[in-house]
Amino acid sequence: MFLAGIGLYGLGAAAVGFAPSLAPLIIDRFLQSLGEAVILPNSLCVLGRAFSADKKARAVGIWSAAAAVASGVAPAIEGAILDQGSWRTTFLMLLHVSASALAVGAVWIPKAPPPGHAWVDVGGAVVSTVGLGALAAGLTSLTNGSRPNLWVLVTLIAGLGCLVGLIVTQRRLGDSAMLSPSLFAPRSVVGANLFTALLYGSLTVMLTLIPFVMIRGAHLSTLVAGLAFIPLQVLITVVSPLAGMLCRRFGRRWPLFAGGAVVASGCTMALRIGPNATYWADIFPSILLVALGMSLAIAPLTTLVLTSVEADRAGIASGVNSAVSRGASLFAIALLGGVLQQGGPQLFSGFHMAMKVASVGCVLPTLAVFIIKPGSHVDFIPPD
Repeated sequence: MFLAGIGLYGLGAAAVGFAPSLAPLIIDRFLQSLGEAVILPNSLCVLGRAFSADKKARAVGIWSAAAAVASGVAPAIEGAILDQGSWRTTFLMLLHVSASALAVGAVWIPKAPPPGHAWVDVGGAVVSTVGLGALAAGLTSLTNGSRPNLWVLVTLIAGLGCLVGLIVTQRRLGDSAMLSPSLFAPRSVVGANLFTALLYGSLTVMLTLIPFVMIRGAHLSTLVAGLAFIPLQVLITVVSPLAGMLCRRFGRRWPLFAGGAVVASGCTMALRIGPNATYWADIFPSILLVALGMSLAIAPLTTLVLTSVEADRAGIASGVNSAVSRGASLFAIALLGGVLQQGGPQLFSGFHMAMKVASVGCVLPTLAVFIIKPGSHVDFIPPD
């Protein structure tokens, strides 16, 4: 499944690069996202099978660091390509990356034993996808300045109806459900997912708007905008291992509290960004604070999610938490339509309002921390 996900991701990216219009582009992006959704939850499973117990923790650390470095380098490469070429090239190059990953994976990843038969809640997956998609479409239309017409009302009602129906059917299916109610029985799981939704929604606002404002408002180059968040990835790579030490010293609540508070201060610092902003004086300080805050929060949050449930359900818990972060990002972007279509002074007015909301959104996770059950930090080791 892991290799199949890589293949689907690469084909989706290539299809986006050749998309002739908006409708095929959206469909192709859906296929690409489907491949990514297959890749992420299977990563820990691959690590669990490939390494012995005494090497698994180090393997997880390298895996996290590699992801952070890649996500920092990629925007810089894309910025350089956009300055010199077409946006299509940024997607077409992913076909070569996917092909290389497939070749390496086929050679180095050990073959998994034949899988057993398991119930797959296809209905729950479809209903949740339709519900989230409808809500995002409705919210996007509203924030783009559209009046609440019949289309907007239908999409919002349909989205809410699907999500209510999802809750009802998941409760009825019990442990066979995609989102088993028993998975959310531990209060720490609820607190961790609420923390994730609030923090990553606010982070997405910043990650989306700052490059946009740098290019369209401050008239900086696409390459500079692509390089802007490299400090974020570097600090996550360097500081995340230290966050584990803080958790062992202060428990699992306080590093999350500190991380949310520091990210909130970074969003507040972004209010300094204006039409004459320069990177080092006006933009970098806010990115530095956000990077430090996320560095304190990411590793403890991931470990908390994985260790708050039984070992054989850690993969499901991780997948749910990843879905929560992506859902929060989806709604955050849907609410930014009105800002992203602005220009001139109105752009900075909308940007500053969004940063104020993001700051409040980062304070709320610090309150969600207290839902998490107090206790000492426990390191996660993927099961065989």
